[in-house]
Formats: sequence, C-alpha cells, structure tokens
Amino acid sequence: MNSDESIVRLVRHPLKIRRLGVKRVAAPTPRVRRITLAGPELEGLVTLAPEDHVKVFFPAPGARLPVLPVVTPEGRIAPPAEGGRPVARDYTLRRHDAAAGELDIDFFLHGGAGDAGGGESGIAAAWAARAQPGDVVGIGGPRGSHVMAEVFDWYLLVGDETALPAIARRLEEFAPPTRALAVVVVADEAERQALRAPAASGVTWVVCPPDAAGTAGRAAALTEAVRGLPFPDGRGFAWVAGEVTEARAVARHLLGERGFERSRMEVSGHWKRGVSNHDHHTPVGEV
Repeated sequence: MNSDESIVRLVRHPLKIRRLGVKRVAAPTPRVRRITLAGPELEGLVTLAPEDHVKVFFPAPGARLPVLPVVTPEGRIAPPAEGGRPVARDYTLRRHDAAAGELDIDFFLHGGAGDAGGGESGIAAAWAARAQPGDVVGIGGPRGSHVMAEVFDWYLLVGDETALPAIARRLEEFAPPTRALAVVVVADEAERQALRAPAASGVTWVVCPPDAAGTAGRAAALTEAVRGLPFPDGRGFAWVAGEVTEARAVARHLLGERGFERSRMEVSGHWKRGVSNHDHHTPVGEV
C-alpha cells in the first residue's frame, strides 16, 4: 500500500554493483550486528530516504568472495559471464557517511545471537554472525529513493526489529520541530536501542518474544500499543513496516478505527514468517 504520489516522490538512481569490505562489526543489541562497509567503490552512492535499501551479495558457504552480477546496458541485473549464482538479500541502509566513506547495515539475527543461520534471515544471518573486518560482500543499489514530503503536522512510525533501521534514521533526519511517534516491537528488553529523535517525539517499545507469541500474538501486541497511543491534533502520516501479518494488522487498525486515509499511509512487508527471502515489494494484502 503506497501513499499518494504528491506526498512520496520517487527519485531514481543509476544501478551500480559495488564490492566492499567489512571495516567494523558492532552489536548494538544481542540480536543485531551492525556491519560497517567501506571501500573505494562506495564513492558516488546516493541515498535520499531512510527506507532506501540495497541488495547485499554474500559469499556462498565455504567461499571467501561473493559472486557478483553485472549490470546490462539496459540497466538490468544479469549473471556474470564466468558463471556462478549470486546469493543476495535486501537490506535497509542504516547510515551513510560519504565524507568518511562508510556504510552501515544492521542485520537482525532472527534466532538470536547464537543462531548463525536459521530463521527467515538464513544465509545473511549466518554471514553477519561471523563477519570480521576484511570480509568482502557486494551491494547493488539503491535503485531509487522514496522521498517523503514533510508537509504533515505529525508522523507515526510503526514496525518490528527489521524496520528499526529505517525508523531510527527517519527520527534522526526529521528537522525540528517535526513531531513523530514511533512504536517498535522487539523480542526482549535487551533489544531496545538508544534512538535520537526530535524533542517533540516519543518512542514506545513493545516487548513481545516472537517464538512465544507467534505472528498473531506480536501483531495483536503491536496493534494494541498503537491503539492506546493518543494522536496529536492535525494531519498525520503513518509509515508501517515489518513482518507482513503485523504490518497488515496495524494498517487495518489505522484505517478502520483511527480514521486514517490510504493516501496518508505507507505499508511494507519486510519479511513473512515461514518464508525465506520474501519479496518485500509484494503487497501486504487487502486491509
């Protein structure tokens, strides 16, 4: 579900495949690995919106270097001439520092810090859990940025751990005195992150273990937290992302109970429980 084109403007970027190296590895929380990538090929990367994402190309199990695709003259991605199958997953850009030549990507380990490969994240989590400085990956994109006009009185940002990089970056980039309300569901108290936000903003954390509650339980907990949130006066815009069922439940609540119009919402399913490598471009379904 997308907002009106006058509210969200798509800015296209030339597609380029870049080979980058791991510069740093940090763990903001037990289930998150923040990988800082760097390298001369990072020069020229453009990211204009917090939701910008890239395809990350990983080495196959047992390999040191990733197989990278090529970009055709028509701007499409194609397998390399020397053969091999690229292994890729989509990830949101957490931070881009052009002056320092650094790019941060947060990897959420769905199974926890000790899970090197299971769950929805699969090969990406396996790589992130073991990543060290000097490791090599490739990235493709961003193909474009959905630039949201800051024309509303306030903004609502809702999501799970996979949406947190975009939520955090959005809060950091809002110009004062923008007012924003964020609601984030996490697995436990240790997954709460320190977020920088405008003075008039607030963050509500919902602690709900995914394994104990299941998708329906987390969807209900997240929706209930939004239901109990007093909305400011004026026109608001809602950005909702995360697991498909959870995002759909929140969108239905906003439309059916809080009077939101579809043109004032953007809803995205980053992943779907039980589905490996879910296509986040797939609509979350009728709401």
